[in-house]
Amino acid sequence: MQRQLPLLTAIRGFAAFIVALFHARLVLYPQWREEIASYSLFLENAYLWVDIFFILSGFVMMHVYRQQFQAGCTGSKWRQFMWLRFSRIYPLFIATLLVMVGWETFKHFNSIGFYGGSLLDSWGLTGLPAFKGPFNTSETLFANVILLQGITGQPLSWNFPGWSLSIEWLCYMLFPIVMALLAFNAKRSLWLPPFVFLLLYGLISTTGKIDLTSGIPAFLRGLCGFSLGAWLCLIKLPPKAKQWINQDWLLFAVVIALLVLMHHKLAMAQILTVYLLFALLVFLGANQSDRPSVFLRLFDNKLTRYLGDISYSVYLWHSVLLLVGVEVINYLSPHTTMIWYLQTRTTALATSLIVFSAILIAVSSLSYHWLEKPALRRLRALFPTTTKKQPLTTTENV
Repeated sequence: MQRQLPLLTAIRGFAAFIVALFHARLVLYPQWREEIASYSLFLENAYLWVDIFFILSGFVMMHVYRQQFQAGCTGSKWRQFMWLRFSRIYPLFIATLLVMVGWETFKHFNSIGFYGGSLLDSWGLTGLPAFKGPFNTSETLFANVILLQGITGQPLSWNFPGWSLSIEWLCYMLFPIVMALLAFNAKRSLWLPPFVFLLLYGLISTTGKIDLTSGIPAFLRGLCGFSLGAWLCLIKLPPKAKQWINQDWLLFAVVIALLVLMHHKLAMAQILTVYLLFALLVFLGANQSDRPSVFLRLFDNKLTRYLGDISYSVYLWHSVLLLVGVEVINYLSPHTTMIWYLQTRTTALATSLIVFSAILIAVSSLSYHWLEKPALRRLRALFPTTTKKQPLTTTENV
């Protein structure tokens, strides 16, 4: 039976919430975007937190399913694995997609044009017809339904954070191949980390950053993190090394280094360093043992673990709340949105963050308990032979 990795749950929760704030800066509080960036570029660089999801996912898949595939991958095993992954990720994704399609249909029959706030208005996007907006186009709907939107030409569509879910779905398909290439042995696959960082170097060279969300570059971005995470899971530490990394100062050092780096503008070297620190944070987090610890009390407690539990809902619902929410408010009371985007007081910004966070956590909690978990149980009950109970090892019910 696999040991539990609770700290990784908290890491995923923080990452999901940071990505939500990254997108909120474009819709909810764009009037403060430049001012916030003048103090810190942390939010502008927060797109990188998606990469820690890929690293976490690779680590967790190797941690949970290694024994299942180590004796060999048969067609039956692969189908069972893909069903387990499908039953975990698809119900919530399709639910959020249906909400967006439903709202877009309402817009169509009531002649309501697109509205995404003052920033997107300045980009000339206001008023675009239903199913013709910047995200919700009829041409991209089928690709979203079959979770292939991440490799299409449309960079972001419908529930746009779902591009990374699409890439992760493709990584699941290739998981047995990844394990075979790694030979289930970290020493025999030492070639992987330098190869990953060389590939990342090439991807970053094309745009100056790693914010790649469509096509083959997006797939390679996700596969880099996924395979690196799987490789990290294969590392076996001797007792003395394990004792040495169970130190608060090391964990604090990694977190502080990440905060400092992401506070500034990131060039090639800094982006790769952030990526390396993400990998190190996942590896350190997965190898912590029970001990008296200030760091673990702060970052690995009931509250942070719960945020990690609902992180998938946070990740998929935040964009729905932002995009559909601002359109609903503007439809019901356009004067309210007009007044809001004229606000410049810091207290207004703080209030908006508190209200948005509270609504997001409330919706995500309801979604987790009343949609995610019941759908997972019911889908896996359809094929009982594929539902051998797995322990809650990290950031999701695998």
